Amino acid sequence: MKKIKLAGITAVALLAVAPVATLATTTDTAQAGLFSSTFTDPNATTNANAAVVSTINKLTDQTYDENNPMPTTSNFQGLAGLTESHLGISPVQFSSQIVNVNSSMDDDATTALANSAGQKLKIYISGSNVKTNMQDAYKKGNGRSFTFTITVKNGENTLTTKTLTYTNNTKTNADEGTTVKPTSALTEITGLNGYNVISLKGASSQIYPLISVLGKKSNRGLAGSTDWYTDKSGKDSNGDTYYRVSTDEWVKAGSDTALHTQASI
Repeated sequence: MKKIKLAGITAVALLAVAPVATLATTTDTAQAGLFSSTFTDPNATTNANAAVVSTINKLTDQTYDENNPMPTTSNFQGLAGLTESHLGISPVQFSSQIVNVNSSMDDDATTALANSAGQKLKIYISGSNVKTNMQDAYKKGNGRSFTFTITVKNGENTLTTKTLTYTNNTKTNADEGTTVKPTSALTEITGLNGYNVISLKGASSQIYPLISVLGKKSNRGLAGSTDWYTDKSGKDSNGDTYYRVSTDEWVKAGSDTALHTQASI
């Protein structure tokens, strides 16, 4: 994994795959017994459950506007469906649904929810008229919101409850009642064939900003004179091309960038 820190900004090539070291084994049973406790955490499940609870409690309300557009309603449909079914899901299933709509879900949070030791927990989503209110907020904006409650249970024992509110402050056209679409969101998302690298040719002191597919500016950037693996391209409303360099961070192509494609790594 490649890391560069410049002017307080850390750039990480999240799509790159780091080599995995091989752990040597021993045939000495006495030695293996001596170190067995090193590889067995008797509190693994307890610690994993605590991490799930901590992650849920740290989730924050979300507010959207023209500069940070609300995700499409399809991204919320799974959560809205759970409010109607009353069925619990595992932490990792919950993570896969909420990570796209909650900006406070960082790598540590998703790792905590994906820990296999915590998968016996169940997460329930509840709320009133979530689908209707969600669609209304997306279409009409102007401060409309919707709310759902997250409950984490271990069997019948409730470990924590968290209520989240999502508010869309995007201005709408009063006459037409339609939401003003953000101009910075990326469309025409296309997968790239082969192994692709985007080269940033600027000086090492230059910082290349990153945005999400919805056009939200990232708090990270890439330094010049670096190369980054990319697998997708997209275009903004001005026709400018962007390349994906992490899970949801895209860098803009320009006269000082170049895309190199190889058949394989």
